[in-house]
Amino acid sequence: MFKAALIMLVSGIIYSASAKDFVIVREHSKISFDIDYMTMTKVDGKFKTFYGDFKFDEAKKEISAVNVDVVAKSIDTGDEKRDFHLRGQEFFLVESNPTVNFKSTGKVQLKADNSFTLPGTITIRGMAKPFVLEGIYKGKMKDAWGKDSYFFGLKGTLNRKDFKMTWNKLLDSGGYLIGDLVGVNILIQAQGQGEVTAFSTHMIPSTKGIIERDLLKKGKIKKLTTSTDPRDHEKKEQP
Repeated sequence: MFKAALIMLVSGIIYSASAKDFVIVREHSKISFDIDYMTMTKVDGKFKTFYGDFKFDEAKKEISAVNVDVVAKSIDTGDEKRDFHLRGQEFFLVESNPTVNFKSTGKVQLKADNSFTLPGTITIRGMAKPFVLEGIYKGKMKDAWGKDSYFFGLKGTLNRKDFKMTWNKLLDSGGYLIGDLVGVNILIQAQGQGEVTAFSTHMIPSTKGIIERDLLKKGKIKKLTTSTDPRDHEKKEQP
């Protein structure tokens, strides 16, 4: 009994050491959806505000502990009146259910082609239902500031009626105004917990002068060819 407990403890320590914590970088990620409209086209939208984290063991290619919170009132379909309707009691009921949540169940192993199936539970309008996402790990890249970013794509389908979103209108030609099935499409950039590139950094322009100043500081060039002082560009009065 003691030996078995010790093995479990050691295994847990090893796993926790190799599985790294990641956070979703919202500014470069997207949670969107689409639904059939009048059987002929689709209406699509997105959620502008969401937060998420997960564990990823890059060596073992394992994903676990996925937890994503979506702010329901941040829904955006490009039409204010439609978004107001979607926030109300016939759809997301955001006043009493401000968050859509997804939690994964168990550890997920990436396949040889880096695809994976992510089972979990999604909670909408306070109702929790099983939900499965099909995903692909796109790979890792360093950003312009030398920090690693990890990229994922995920897709899934849910039935809005499972969450008591039953509103619809019958068309004179037959069929209904909107469909029941909602396609979910997710693109994720993630970085290690505590290693996220500050978004304000992305706002710094990478001009020739800034690049040269950095190279000069590193000793890679001996002098600047472009001024980086805005005062050098001020108009001088003629004598």
